Amino acid sequence: TYMGLNDEAIACLKYHPEVVLISQSNHPNRLGEQRALVHQMMQEELKNPVVFFEHYAENEVENLQIKSAADMGALIFDGLCDGIFLLNQGSDGRISDKMVDATAFGILQAGRVRTSKTEYISCPGCGRTLYDLESTIARIKAATGHLKGLKIGIMGCIVNGPGEMADADYGYVGAGRGKISLYKKKECIEKNIPEEEAVEKLIELIKKNGDYHN
Repeated sequence: TYMGLNDEAIACLKYHPEVVLISQSNHPNRLGEQRALVHQMMQEELKNPVVFFEHYAENEVENLQIKSAADMGALIFDGLCDGIFLLNQGSDGRISDKMVDATAFGILQAGRVRTSKTEYISCPGCGRTLYDLESTIARIKAATGHLKGLKIGIMGCIVNGPGEMADADYGYVGAGRGKISLYKKKECIEKNIPEEEAVEKLIELIKKNGDYHN
């Protein structure tokens, strides 16, 4: 813990730079205390790897995802840790270890430090979205969810879509009522595809470029 980083611990870490520090916080402001620990290490010129550990007691997956992302996300974005360790012990056991692991990998991917699954970039939809965004996302995920490391942008309209998905590998963008345009990076490959054909056309485009695998 931050309070445990006393003179004796600092001396030990300086003598053993190979030691990995696992830091846990039970403070109401976990993020602040973890950040304080790393800043203290910086002041002492300690370069030991740091893994942040947090313990949760959640019964709903969404609660675990939100709380752990809030605790860990900013630390990852700021480059203050080398790894994260999540432990959840809910009262009813509904959240499996597999779900906890998936949450941790999701946080690492969102922080751009480790890619372990397909990433989807999507807008929330607005009055310019002239197709069923939610069902389309589900169909695209079902067809491409196994393509590790690929970024796919799914955008409601041509106005903001191309800009919002600028770093995606492929883009699926609404072009008008019932019409879709497909992108490879920032280049529009095919325009005004009928909506009922567009998901299949997207898969064909990914296959054509050698990015689709079973």
